[in-house]
Amino acid sequence: MVARSDWAQDALKGAHFFKNKGADTSLRSLFSIHSAPLTVIARAGSDIRSVDDLNGKRVKLDGSATHLVKQLPQAANWVTSAFDTFKLNEKNPLRKQLCSGDIDAVATVVSYPASWIQKTARTCPIQLVSASGRQIDRLVSRSDAISKVSIPANTYKGVTTPKNTLGYKATLLSNASVPEGDVYAFVKFTFENLPQMRQQHPALRGLQPSQMIRDGLPAPLRPGATKYYREQGWIK
Repeated sequence: MVARSDWAQDALKGAHFFKNKGADTSLRSLFSIHSAPLTVIARAGSDIRSVDDLNGKRVKLDGSATHLVKQLPQAANWVTSAFDTFKLNEKNPLRKQLCSGDIDAVATVVSYPASWIQKTARTCPIQLVSASGRQIDRLVSRSDAISKVSIPANTYKGVTTPKNTLGYKATLLSNASVPEGDVYAFVKFTFENLPQMRQQHPALRGLQPSQMIRDGLPAPLRPGATKYYREQGWIK
């Protein structure tokens, strides 16, 4: 199964939406795939260049972004009275609000390229807001679900440099009862065909084994997976 790394972590611990079901300790990680980064969009030329600049601004966030933004160390001292959430069906009005200046920024957790952000960039010039630095590094180092992410240059019109941020991963999981031979064969097939996978979608172009076997893995690795990774010299 494929699950976003924060949801996988919640399922493993029996937290949030999984609280009533209890912890699923049978979950095991195989590898992570593409990223779902915190993507903060502001109008080009605005004074919002990093997440530090969001304090006191008029910001619209989706549910996942709200949860992640609240975890930012900077957020502890923010005035967030002008922060508000939005729903998926509100993206078109949101684009108009951002381009007209009715709001200052939009924060979402989404894989790239996101079609509605592409449409926004064609409606008015935008810039992506960075989330990086020592405080972010410490947050990432303390979490198995959060990883550093770089949104490549030219993913969105007018954004010509990479943007460093953080976010979640799409993580491939199995149950501990799946035979290890099957796990090994699946993992081996996947990595042997990684060059072809990278050509299937822009979100997969940057896949690197060193990140796939390290980032966004809240559950323990399956022995069938670690066997292959050791054979490749990727882990000891």
